[in-house]
Amino acid sequence: MYGRVGTPYRRHPRAQLAIVVGLFLLLLSVPVSAAFQEALWGARPSGMAGAFTALADDANAPAYNPAGISLLRKNEATFMYAQLYSGVNFNAGSDKSNLGLGYFSFAPQIKEQRYGSYAVSLTNLVATNLYREDSFSLTFADSYQFDSESQPLLGYGLNLKYLRRSFSTDSRTDADPVFRGGRDSGAITADLGALLRPHWTVLPGLKFGLCAQNITQPDMGLAATDRVPARYTLGIAYQERAYSFFNPALDISRRDGRTLMTAAWEGWLAKNTFAFRMGGNADELGGGLGYQFRLFDGVYMRLDYSLIWPFDVKGSNGSHRVSITTSF
Repeated sequence: MYGRVGTPYRRHPRAQLAIVVGLFLLLLSVPVSAAFQEALWGARPSGMAGAFTALADDANAPAYNPAGISLLRKNEATFMYAQLYSGVNFNAGSDKSNLGLGYFSFAPQIKEQRYGSYAVSLTNLVATNLYREDSFSLTFADSYQFDSESQPLLGYGLNLKYLRRSFSTDSRTDADPVFRGGRDSGAITADLGALLRPHWTVLPGLKFGLCAQNITQPDMGLAATDRVPARYTLGIAYQERAYSFFNPALDISRRDGRTLMTAAWEGWLAKNTFAFRMGGNADELGGGLGYQFRLFDGVYMRLDYSLIWPFDVKGSNGSHRVSITTSF
């Protein structure tokens, strides 16, 4: 995980490289690849510590389960900004480095889903003066309803993604062997997702989700191979309109030999106006709030906030995320 890097230092090529590499090794709570680790996109899902694979019913779906956009019935867009690990100081030479996340997703309704559902999304992680990760995704999804709305529904989706990462260097570090071939790298990969709502009589709101992310394990290395590990997630959730106060969710994910179980709950009050969320796993606890309102006929807006509290980062006041989502 992230930690305190230390005091300013002289810009020696090996020293700056050590800070860059060290910072992003500290990002991890387990010994896996350093590239593209962040998974908590969107304030609503992060308030549930990421247990969103089976819920996946808004514009955050491409980041968790691309099949979820097949459930949308209106145009929907969301934007998130996050400040990571507030209270922890990072230095890049004589400059201060800030850690932030950005996420944008737009899912338009094209010809009433006659040819499926589509979305475009962007993510970025930035450590100013040090490092940057960006991804661009095109999403396609569709669903099959068995006979009627009271029958089982099966959704399926695909993300095509371009990943890019880059390091900030200067005239000295440019001469380092690590950066002789350049200071950035890019690759194409894909995600696959599925959603099943069986509509059982006893548990009509039960949903199952399955997602495989970065399935080609793209190589993002500079001087050496550095593959992004694939991530496989099984999600179970319960979501029924008649009981909107009770929406539990459970995700079990597997990445690079490590299994992580995340449990969460979301509840809506006052005719789906206010939302409360919480979730947790072995790495962190999450919590959040949401407020949904109508701007004017046919146009709704939702404001979400979440706080993620990591277990292994000393001196941090947590990570704060804010999202604005609109449907029209």
